[in-house]
Amino acid sequence: MVLSACGGGNSGGGILPAGSPTQSTGSPSAQTPTSSVPKTAGTLAYTDMGAAPQTTPVSVTLTLNYNHQAQLDQLVAQQADPTSPMYHHYLTSDEFNSYYAPTAQQEQSVIFALQRAGFTITQQYSNRTLIEASAPAATVESFFSTQIHMVNQGKFGARYVNVKPAVVPAAIAPLVHAVTTSNVVVAHTGAHVQSALSLSSLIASTTMPGVAHIPAQRASRKLTLSPQVKTREAMLAKYATPFATGNVIGNPGFESGAFSPWFPCGNGYATIDTSDPHSGHYDAFTGNLANNLGEEYGLDGVCQQVTVPTNGQLSFYVNEGTSETSTYNADQEADLFDANGNYLTNLYTENGNTNGYVHRSYNIGAYAGQQVIIFVGIYGSGSFSDYNYVYLDDASLTNGSSPTPAPSPTPVPTATPSPKPTATPSPKPTATPSPKPTATPSPKPTASPTPKPTASPTPKPTASPTPVPTATPAPTPTPVAGGTCTGNADNGPLSGSNGWLATGVAKAFDYPVQHGCNGAGETVAVEIDTPINTSDVAGYLSAAGITQTGTITNEAVNGGGNASSADYTETALDVETISGLAPGANIIVYNFPDLSSQSIEAGYNQTVSDGKASVVNSSFGGCESSDTAFTNTTNTIAEQAAAKGMTFVASSGDSGSDECGTGNNPPGVSSPATDPYFTAVGAVNFTDTSAGTLASITSGSDSSNGFLSGGGVSTIFALPSYQQGVANMVSTGRNDPDVSLPGVGVMVYANGSPMQVDGTSWSSPEFVALMAEANQLHGSPLGFINPTLYSIFTKTGYTDFTDVTSGNNGAYNAGTGYDLVTGIGAPKGWALANAL
Repeated sequence: MVLSACGGGNSGGGILPAGSPTQSTGSPSAQTPTSSVPKTAGTLAYTDMGAAPQTTPVSVTLTLNYNHQAQLDQLVAQQADPTSPMYHHYLTSDEFNSYYAPTAQQEQSVIFALQRAGFTITQQYSNRTLIEASAPAATVESFFSTQIHMVNQGKFGARYVNVKPAVVPAAIAPLVHAVTTSNVVVAHTGAHVQSALSLSSLIASTTMPGVAHIPAQRASRKLTLSPQVKTREAMLAKYATPFATGNVIGNPGFESGAFSPWFPCGNGYATIDTSDPHSGHYDAFTGNLANNLGEEYGLDGVCQQVTVPTNGQLSFYVNEGTSETSTYNADQEADLFDANGNYLTNLYTENGNTNGYVHRSYNIGAYAGQQVIIFVGIYGSGSFSDYNYVYLDDASLTNGSSPTPAPSPTPVPTATPSPKPTATPSPKPTATPSPKPTATPSPKPTASPTPKPTASPTPKPTASPTPVPTATPAPTPTPVAGGTCTGNADNGPLSGSNGWLATGVAKAFDYPVQHGCNGAGETVAVEIDTPINTSDVAGYLSAAGITQTGTITNEAVNGGGNASSADYTETALDVETISGLAPGANIIVYNFPDLSSQSIEAGYNQTVSDGKASVVNSSFGGCESSDTAFTNTTNTIAEQAAAKGMTFVASSGDSGSDECGTGNNPPGVSSPATDPYFTAVGAVNFTDTSAGTLASITSGSDSSNGFLSGGGVSTIFALPSYQQGVANMVSTGRNDPDVSLPGVGVMVYANGSPMQVDGTSWSSPEFVALMAEANQLHGSPLGFINPTLYSIFTKTGYTDFTDVTSGNNGAYNAGTGYDLVTGIGAPKGWALANAL
């Protein structure tokens, strides 16, 4: 779904247009339903394993066309237009379903066609927007004229994907907007975790804090060293200075394309790899990516012998995955051995599925002056049905200034603004779809709309379902002007040893909570693939000095998410951010099995069908062009949400301008943030005064953690009307982000422990909290906020925003006015909330 009016009926008046449309099947009947072959990249890349067995169960999702599409486009535009009588007049779910949603008969036509072909219907929704079904691969291939292959998606295991675009049969094609026949993971979370542990407390123990058990045989392990190790003394000499201040690890990022002075150790199967570097072009890989390859037996990894400097601070990045759930059987780990390969101590042990690189840091100053062998790798039981792996990159060992360095939540900005943003980036948009909303729709609303039932669709099912007549909804009443804000201001510590806390953001960006608007009476939704443990939220709120009065509930979609998922830190970040900044708001965590397109679509559609939340958060994303069916479907669902007064928000990505992993040739952006009906939120670094007010601000980045705030130009969606006429806009596509908020150095409490996290995954829930408070202030939902944001900006400039003029995200620079790094800039919370 795009923001342009694309046919589909006569215009009418009122909150629901009167009169029968000339075309009742939504978008023009000649429109081809959207299907794509998912092409994921980076940590989401997959390896084709060949044709799927014909009996392989395959799930499919069909998104149906709305009725009266042109009128829906007009209505959503009018709801965001202060000069329109329809301004902030939103539809109830019943009203939307009675006029714009696919009719019951249209839905049944598609269902009957699927059932006749051998599909089992697995899920229907009250808004009749999605149909979920399953069938053997042979049935899916025959019905959709496609081919299904099995793929190995690394840490995500065995998946299936259509290697040809699915073709919807002609009989139901006019009813179908998009179809998804793949379950590959298309998005990743953006919580970049930083860790800092001291080794001094671990010298006499083989039990790590937070690790339930480390095999008892670990202390008796001896590392297998090749004969070549004994000949390395001359080469090691230059890395063995006890009081070195630089990095004493040689070839720290494997950028020589070879191991030396690293070496494969243990089983000796480690390899130099180019598929998933944290930075540069190379990394080291150990293990197997899929269970059909079997798990290694014993210890395997990469090693380097060094002399530990005074206050030695060891750090490195790892990307891990495993099907194992107990460290009794297998693990990923890092250890220290002496120069003869005898075990010294364990740095960490886990069954990790990190969903991207994580940073690990340890102080090993207790071994200063000694030669040790650093080992990073895996331990396996040899199971034929499991997999276990680790990627390693960007290691360092330096003369740390203290045994337990404290992370700094106060990055220093550059004083002088960077050059203006590039006028014309490389990516060119595709011709279709063209999301251009009607700026001033000519149809005028009337006082008493009387929508008529839609006609029967052209395709006829074999069975004879009884059409359900549409209702005649009344217009939504005029919203009450002004709400009640009597809550307490956030007044806890600004930050702690693990980063920024809620009050630090609330004061620096003047959140409405500081003026009594704490989100009371509002409900927000968090979309993610794992539920929240409220004990972690309690731990965070205690540290932040915040008392929450809102509720937190988990809502499982399609069976729900895995509570032990590596994405749990993201869930904790989202919920804790909102509960800290808007402690009066109610939070529903819509959790689903994974971040595949079908799961995310189901999560969104369930949220919109329920209609409980006024603001919806998405702290995940993936390359926009990797799955265009997903991109179009999410935007379609977000338009329905807009008509109901809901605000959809998404993080702009954490890979700068290179979300698609092309080395910026061309640049790529993150979906769903670039969907025109989403508000895209980028990240900033900031400093504050001793009183907590904003002192300085730059674009969001953290070179130590590989984080760059995302932004760029869509190649799927054209420039929407709300961005047209804004200075510095690139005219070739939807510009991203819209606004930015802090994204570097926040404290998160997850799995019972505090940690520090970076990412636009923090920025997005910050904006969600701000919108919940703004809704409370105005006494009604503000809905689709993008046209209003840009209208305020073009009229009053930086009265309600702070311009961010320093920093870059790779291909683009921050500068005066709108830019592709931070968007308009950072909201001034209270001022913007009043201006909305």
